[in-house]
Amino acid sequence: MLEHCRVVLVGPMFGGNVGASARAVKNTGLGGLHLVAPIYDDHIEAKKFSHNAEDVLAEAPIHEDLVDAIADCTRVVGFTARQRHRRSFVALRDFARDWVSLAVEAPPEPTALLFGRERDGLSNEELDLCTDLVWIPSSPAHPSYNLAQAVLLAGYELLAARLELDPEAPRLRPRQTKRPSSAPMADAREIDELLAHLRASFLSIGYVYPHTAESMVRSWHEVFARAGLHRREASMIRGLAQQILWSAQYLPEDLKPSLPE
Repeated sequence: MLEHCRVVLVGPMFGGNVGASARAVKNTGLGGLHLVAPIYDDHIEAKKFSHNAEDVLAEAPIHEDLVDAIADCTRVVGFTARQRHRRSFVALRDFARDWVSLAVEAPPEPTALLFGRERDGLSNEELDLCTDLVWIPSSPAHPSYNLAQAVLLAGYELLAARLELDPEAPRLRPRQTKRPSSAPMADAREIDELLAHLRASFLSIGYVYPHTAESMVRSWHEVFARAGLHRREASMIRGLAQQILWSAQYLPEDLKPSLPE
């Protein structure tokens, strides 16, 4: 459906904006990019900003005049922040919902989404060629959007409207990370061995005194009970205790057979 909407950039001045617009076209499923009398010369920057939409950029027709770029379109939508007298002037979201609603009921109209120059937008003569005028809501303190941002917002609103109104629209779900495999929990014997290992390591570095060791180990037991240690986690903590004992040059003989592998 949205492939019937092409993006037409009139007199784009910066390659980065053209490349980013190509990416926005591909992100949102619009029907290609057309350039009218482009004046940028940084094609490397344009390609860099297109990022995985190089095909859209490479296939973009270049027209000498606007009439040629929109000749086969029955609906021409001019994006502008300037309201004109005696012309309908709608917000982007309202336009998107209207366009998609009509396209769900009947074959979509070939449509050109028309964006002007970075510095001064579309001229009055170019706006006269439009069947619709659309504005993108913004803060009054800074109402002008970057060209590529405006293209992306237009594509996004059309895509969002289609996902809401068109039951046949393909839907991409967020990617899910692989669910980690369940790990076995440490059993009572492993916890007892861990606590004994910690007690010995605490004593070896003077972290506890013999008469306070049992109280400290009991506190750690409560921590581990709340945490619910997996077997691998218990082994990791025992590895730390073993390193403490090694550093202290102390390793009780009764712990050696039970050290984690």
